[in-house]
Amino acid sequence: MSPAMLEVRDVSMNFGALRALDNVGFGVTEGTITGIIGPNGAGKTTLFNVLAGKYRPSAGQVTFFGNDITGFSPDRICKMGISRTYQSARPFPGLSVTNNVRVALLYGRADDGNGGESTSGQSADEQIGEILDFVELGNQAAKRGEDLIPIERKRLELARALATEPRLLLLDELVAGLTPSETTEMMATIRTIRGRGVTVLLIEHVMKAVMGLSENIIVLHHGEMIAEGDPEAVSRDESVIAAYLGFQQED
Repeated sequence: MSPAMLEVRDVSMNFGALRALDNVGFGVTEGTITGIIGPNGAGKTTLFNVLAGKYRPSAGQVTFFGNDITGFSPDRICKMGISRTYQSARPFPGLSVTNNVRVALLYGRADDGNGGESTSGQSADEQIGEILDFVELGNQAAKRGEDLIPIERKRLELARALATEPRLLLLDELVAGLTPSETTEMMATIRTIRGRGVTVLLIEHVMKAVMGLSENIIVLHHGEMIAEGDPEAVSRDESVIAAYLGFQQED
């Protein structure tokens, strides 16, 4: 197996007496889709907040391509190539869909002095148009972000994250609330993103999505990592079944 692009080493996160993460450790291999699952309150979003720089962990280390990024600010981590979406999509108020993405493109990338122009010579507007078409928001470009319906807001979240040109994309419940057909479409979109060279780490409660997309799955429960493996192995793991169903299988 290739060396991990992202390594999480014995990460713990305390909020007073509450231990939200307890010695969590794993690696993410470049070019893969990795899923993170667990019951509500398992520590999944707290983990994303540590990886994306919102929280400095109480203990442990996070490295990205061998560089220690533990405690780096969110903007610095984003410019290094880690971008994320949020469970609750909140567009920048008063800005059009286009300008929501423009903010991410201009301020979320490493500063190359090109004013948002791509290495291929595309202007910022051309790149934004391509991203919006990719997430099926091309016909909503002039609409204000806050006027989008919930599903469209999720697509805008994804567009803003992609505009930063991530190497690692953190997706926090991107398919939650979608219809079965919309879930299938979003799964296809995520596969296409991976096919374009972006590594994906996703949190999901929708088992169809996480089991259908992930090569590797990490299971958290009460802040601890209780299992890791491919979808088939995880679905048969007794500790995972107990965490979700509250009982152990009998032999």
